[in-house]
Amino acid sequence: MIYTSKWFTPAVLFLITLATTTITGMGYSGASLNEWYRGLWFSLPLMFILLTHEMGHYLVAKKHRVDVSPPYFIPLPPPLGLGTLGAVIKMKDPVTKPSALIDIGAAGPLAGLVAAFFVLIAGISMSTVSDIPLNRNYELMSEGNSIFYLLIKYIIKGELLPSGNRDIMMHPVAFAGWIGLLITMINLIPVGQLDGGHIAHGKFGNKYNDLSDLLHRFLPVFGVVIVVYVTFDSFFSSYLKYVWFDLSGLSGQAPSFIKSFQSGISSAIPWFIWPIMLLVIRKLSGGAAHPPVSEGSLTKTNHITFWVIVVVFIIIFMPVPMRMN
Repeated sequence: MIYTSKWFTPAVLFLITLATTTITGMGYSGASLNEWYRGLWFSLPLMFILLTHEMGHYLVAKKHRVDVSPPYFIPLPPPLGLGTLGAVIKMKDPVTKPSALIDIGAAGPLAGLVAAFFVLIAGISMSTVSDIPLNRNYELMSEGNSIFYLLIKYIIKGELLPSGNRDIMMHPVAFAGWIGLLITMINLIPVGQLDGGHIAHGKFGNKYNDLSDLLHRFLPVFGVVIVVYVTFDSFFSSYLKYVWFDLSGLSGQAPSFIKSFQSGISSAIPWFIWPIMLLVIRKLSGGAAHPPVSEGSLTKTNHITFWVIVVVFIIIFMPVPMRMN
C-alpha cells in the first residue's frame, strides 16, 4: 500500500510545500485567488531546484551504499517567509568516510546550482530592466548580488545591474532561481553539518572542528560588519541623492541616519539567524558540531571536487542577501 511506503510521507510533504510556495508566489506576483496558477511561476522552479539538490545527495549516497531516506520537504506558512525551509534527507548512520563525505556533501549543491542556473537564464530572460525613480516615496527590497548572478544578468541583459538607478524587475521565475543561489550559498558555508561543513571535514578530518566552531561564532560578527557597511553606505548615498535633488530643483527627502541604520539591521538579519539555526541543528544532533570522521585517503576526484566547491562558494557568495533601498 502507498501509505506504508517510505515515499508516502515525503510525497505528502512535497505537495504541502508546493501549496505553501505557490501561495507565496501568488503574493509575489500580486495574483488573486482566481489566479492561483500564477503562483506556480515561482513555486515550480523553486521546488525543481530544491528537489534536484536533495536528489543529488540521495543518488550519490545510494552510490556509496548509505542507508538514506527520500527528501523531506519542510513547508512554512507563507506569511513567515518563502513557503518552505528547504528539504532534508535522513541517514540511518552518520557518514564518516572522508571520500563519501565529500562526494555526498558536494552532490547536492552542485546539482542544485545547475538547476538554478537554467532557471535563472529563463527567469532573467523574462524579466525587464527599468529606471527606478530617485525621488520615490516608497522603499524597494533589492536582492543580493554575487559574481555568478552579476555575470548571468550581464550576459542576458547586456549591462551590469544594478547600475545607477537602473535595475532588473525580477520575474517570479528569476526570483526562484535567485533563491536557489542563496540556498546553495548557505549550504556551502563550511560550518557544522551544513554541506560545506561535511565537505571541509571530509577534506581536513577531525582537526577541522576547531575552525568550524570559530567560523560559527564569527557569523554574527560578520553580521555586525554588514550592519555598519549598509548603514553608512545607505546614509551617504541618500545624502548625495538629496544634494542632487536640491541642485535639480526636485523635491528630495533629507537622509535619515535612523532609517539607514534600520536598513543595515534588516540587511544583516540572515547572519544572525543562521548561527541560531546551526546551533539548533547541533543540539538536535546530540551536541556535536560534526560526527567524528574516520581515517581514510581521498581520491584525486575528491580533491578536485573540493576545489570546485571552493570556487563555487566564492562566485555565489552574497555578503548582503537582501537590502531595503
